[in-house]
Amino acid sequence: MRCRSLPSLVEVGGSPTMDTSPTTETGSSLPAITPPQAGVPRRLPGRARPRTDILREYLDLNTRRRERIPSILWAFWAPDPDKFYRWRIQLDCDCVTEVLTHGDNNLPDQARWHDHVNEQSLPVGQILCSHDDTPPQPYRDITDWGTRREVSFPADPVDPPEGEDSESWALIRRDERCTKAFWKVTLSCGHATDVVTDLDWKPEDGPHRVSPERLQEMTADFEEFWASDPDRQDEREREHYKRMLTQGWPRPQPEELCYTCPRARYIVAYQRIGWLLPRERKPKLPAPPSRASLQRRLQRAEAEAALLRDQLTELDAQNAPPE
Repeated sequence: MRCRSLPSLVEVGGSPTMDTSPTTETGSSLPAITPPQAGVPRRLPGRARPRTDILREYLDLNTRRRERIPSILWAFWAPDPDKFYRWRIQLDCDCVTEVLTHGDNNLPDQARWHDHVNEQSLPVGQILCSHDDTPPQPYRDITDWGTRREVSFPADPVDPPEGEDSESWALIRRDERCTKAFWKVTLSCGHATDVVTDLDWKPEDGPHRVSPERLQEMTADFEEFWASDPDRQDEREREHYKRMLTQGWPRPQPEELCYTCPRARYIVAYQRIGWLLPRERKPKLPAPPSRASLQRRLQRAEAEAALLRDQLTELDAQNAPPE
């Protein structure tokens, strides 16, 4: 199995932050990923990339970052390359790649790596890796409503888009400019996504539901649709709609597709490479002499001193005036 979009250069700053493990919820088309106990340090297959290539990539990245970051923050958000340590890591999909950590004590399997699509940190020890056979996105429960922003949309054009008939377009076309609220939510797997709501809705309001009469009509329509064209909708979507009908068709819905789950892989093994910029070797100091060698040197020195004293005494006797 070969990965298609595994990053060749990723770095993490500071000390790793621990997070709760993903959970599995009923009805999802893909089970939540089960985290391993810890990555194993071992020699990995293949060879490390040339250090000059990694250094060039990091310097290019840092140049782009420093163009938009005040210089006073460079030490935090765009540090010099001498702060980083190189690792080779193996994921639970068997792919092997290289990453950088801030210092040589931050193990890569204990770090929170960044999801650049959702601008959020992944759960501890996960990193993104895509494959040609990546499974479809599963539905996950929303566990937390985070930041909110407002986005305005222009009115839809009068002419239908390519592939849409005029009659259907007339029913769904938005003829006025509108503004929606976009919420960054956390899912039960620990990943993040965006949810769109009306401007006046707040999480404490809870979801809105249709009336019992409308719910009965919708249920009948869906059942007729599934019976008349069972292959039109895949099982994942069909089970999702059934759950929403059972819950009264809540809006916003309490579960969302997680586009990160199929690409999130755990680090299962790692191998040290070394500092991105090699450290200067300090001169090796000579080992201190042993006690026995010092005693032997002292004995030789004392014997030499005794001999010199005898020679001085003999010389003094020879040069003494006669009585």
